[in-house]
Amino acid sequence: MAEFPRTAFLLGAGLGTRLRPLTDATPKPLLPLGGAPIIRRAMDHLLAAGVRRFVVNTHHRPEAWSAAFPAGEHRGAPIAFVHEPELLETGGGLANIAPLLAEQDAHIVVWNGDILAEPDLALLMSDHLEGGAEVTLLVRGEGPNRNVRVAADGAVTDLRDRLGSADPSYQFTGICVVTRAFARSLPPNRESLVEHLLRRIAAKPGSVRASLDTGATWDDIGTPEAYAAARARHPEPVDLAAAAASVGAELSPGGELARGASSRGFARAVSAAHGTAVVCAHDGAKAENALYGPLARLLREQLGLNAPRVLAERGNILLLEDLGDRDLLAAAGEAPFPWKPYASAISQAARLHRGGLEAAAGAGLALSAPFDEPLYRWERDYFCEHVLAGRRLDRGVAEEMASLSRELLRQPMVAVHRDLQSQNILVRGEEAWLIDFQGMRAGCAAYDYASLILDPYVTRPDMQLWRVDLEEEAREASGWKESRDAFSQLLHTAAAQRLLQACGAYANLGRNHGRADFLAHLPAGLANLEWSAMLCGRRRLAELARSLRENPEPVTSRRR
Repeated sequence: MAEFPRTAFLLGAGLGTRLRPLTDATPKPLLPLGGAPIIRRAMDHLLAAGVRRFVVNTHHRPEAWSAAFPAGEHRGAPIAFVHEPELLETGGGLANIAPLLAEQDAHIVVWNGDILAEPDLALLMSDHLEGGAEVTLLVRGEGPNRNVRVAADGAVTDLRDRLGSADPSYQFTGICVVTRAFARSLPPNRESLVEHLLRRIAAKPGSVRASLDTGATWDDIGTPEAYAAARARHPEPVDLAAAAASVGAELSPGGELARGASSRGFARAVSAAHGTAVVCAHDGAKAENALYGPLARLLREQLGLNAPRVLAERGNILLLEDLGDRDLLAAAGEAPFPWKPYASAISQAARLHRGGLEAAAGAGLALSAPFDEPLYRWERDYFCEHVLAGRRLDRGVAEEMASLSRELLRQPMVAVHRDLQSQNILVRGEEAWLIDFQGMRAGCAAYDYASLILDPYVTRPDMQLWRVDLEEEAREASGWKESRDAFSQLLHTAAAQRLLQACGAYANLGRNHGRADFLAHLPAGLANLEWSAMLCGRRRLAELARSLRENPEPVTSRRR
């Protein structure tokens, strides 16, 4: 295959009107995400593919681009900024930068500056060259604007349903490869690239083609809701030293604490007023994080549960009682089995279930949205997107998955922790202490018991035997009035639902965010899912979990 294009054209001249007032002083591609401008993520992905220089068109607030890239480069790759005093739209913008393309630029990559994606760019380029196209659009099978019509041979036959094609429709990702000849053929008029492509499709069928995006993620940061969701997935780095100082504490040497995949930062600190403590800080992007302090007080002071004392609070920063480092996962790795801490955790959960909603209502505390069909469906979709990753979902399996939530929604709604797993339970002596409860909401009590008893992090060889006793302990603590079999059916239904979400998280963090430590938990998660699905009568789902465990690698499809 020919060398990957050395030049990428990044569209940065849009006004971002739907994101005002955030974009009043900042072009949309420069809005911060995870501590850096959005556009840097596209640049990093392009550099990894082989791009060696960038061209960026600007219009709104051009001085912001100079401030973001004062040296005119990114990771050693030069950036040429081309200002448009009058906005030229996408087609005019491409025509305007065409004179900058040299003989070595036979092909260039075009990327909308507000797109978050991790496509296989080598596959895109291969499809582009094999198809002999002037333009190859990267498309997805799902999306909010599926208006690119693609024939079976990969030729684009329509855009925005302007030409009457009935071929299957796809979502344009905002990323494409074009030839230098095509870029130079465009008139420097203010016109959308879509208009030029429509004329090309009509005049020269097959000259515009499509390549299917096999990347796991794609986001168009075009609305406040989309931006907020992206910020929640890509939290800003937290300055824990400054956070500690703001609540009258100082970080202990080497005191930063790892807390899973949380968007919050934790560190051990020393306070003159309170001695050793734990500072917790977050960037404010995830609304539920703001509930941590109020919920800690509610659980401890009104419900009498084991939760850390809040020593100080200032905005997004908390100073918490230091409960030590030993969690239930560590205890479960010891011999003998830590029965008393597990029984204590079940007791704590049962007391939360009995009084949590009433206490929150009495305190005027608005919890996160309750478990409902859309939330359960999101958990299922999360699994399908990140664990299946291109595999076809059988209709029978889909129905079994959907039936889980129907069964759970028939149960009484109580306050649930939502993430009651071994790393979110600290152990002091023989007592369990709850942490990471900011996701508390109304839901089915069995979801918490299932999270604890079928926790994939715990892989003791004898855990399957202990689960029988833990199930009985949960049944008694919950005050269940029906049969043991009915409780077991509900528990494993909840476990199957919960494990869909957990396995989706392991796959997403491992495959898309470089967290191999999470991906290592996927086999245990799938094994527990297989077991729970079998015990609650979802045999097809159990078979799917077994097959995924035996063949864990995602399938990459090149079908258009």
